[in-house]
Amino acid sequence: MRERLASAARGNTEILWLLGLLLVLLVAYQHYDSGLLTPASVTILSAQFLPLILAAAGQTSVMLLGGIDLSLGSVLGLAMAVFATQDAHSAGGVAAAAVVALCVAVGAGAVNGTLVAYAGLPPIVVTLAASFLWSGVTLIVLPQPGGHVPGGLVDAYNNGWNGVAVPALALVVVLAVWKLLRTTRHGLALYAVGGNEHGAYASGLHTRGVKIGGYALAGAFTGLAGIALAVQTGSADPTIGAPYTLNSIAACVLGGISFFGGAGRMRGTVLGALVIGLLTNLLLFTGISPFYQLVAQGVILVAALALKTYVTKEADV
Repeated sequence: MRERLASAARGNTEILWLLGLLLVLLVAYQHYDSGLLTPASVTILSAQFLPLILAAAGQTSVMLLGGIDLSLGSVLGLAMAVFATQDAHSAGGVAAAAVVALCVAVGAGAVNGTLVAYAGLPPIVVTLAASFLWSGVTLIVLPQPGGHVPGGLVDAYNNGWNGVAVPALALVVVLAVWKLLRTTRHGLALYAVGGNEHGAYASGLHTRGVKIGGYALAGAFTGLAGIALAVQTGSADPTIGAPYTLNSIAACVLGGISFFGGAGRMRGTVLGALVIGLLTNLLLFTGISPFYQLVAQGVILVAALALKTYVTKEADV
């Protein structure tokens, strides 16, 4: 009981720390954009940040299992390419294209999970190899940037639909689904297998099946991220997913997801993704040379992680 209370207190401390960091970034952001809290600005920012949030959610489901997915960016690019190359005017239209792209991403995730569960190799090695596989498949589907997404859908996503910020609404739905999933047998099994795989197996859990399901779930989130990115840009780019791999890991780590599995909250991941998104935009606003923006972002994130670790340890004392 004492350990459970300590874990809950640590999680609350991390969430409060992230909220404080996010508030600081919002204050700095408002210096460059005085209309930050207007509905139009909220819609635009949510449209920009939703793909990263969804990708980080996918990475979260893998990290909760004690793994890491280096193929996430490749699967995101694959889903994006499949969605943007489907004929939106055929039977089923955009909905059918989304279903096909989502099924492809879930299938890719399930393949990753099967390899991790049965190959007996570290997830980082398996998913690194898988990243080359899915990148190659993506280039077969779409050799160069192209594809098309209906203009009406692009406009509704980026500018809102009847006053509703579609990306923000989509995020609320995704979080609600995760909240529901978290209480199911599969959701609890993710934490159990990630926290103590041998203990979970001894308790009767089919640990390999849980791993496959966890990676398939990551594929679902990643597929949604690819679809969202295609709708945001109106087309597809087979190589655009690469930065999302490392950014999704950074968002998870900032959000308190453990590298060793079994610990962390999705709300922390979302806040971590928002921090990274706002930080990226702020660096663009400041006019820093693109050659130094990545350096500055890396330094700031390392400092933030170091401060978070210090604050969390102080809270445990």
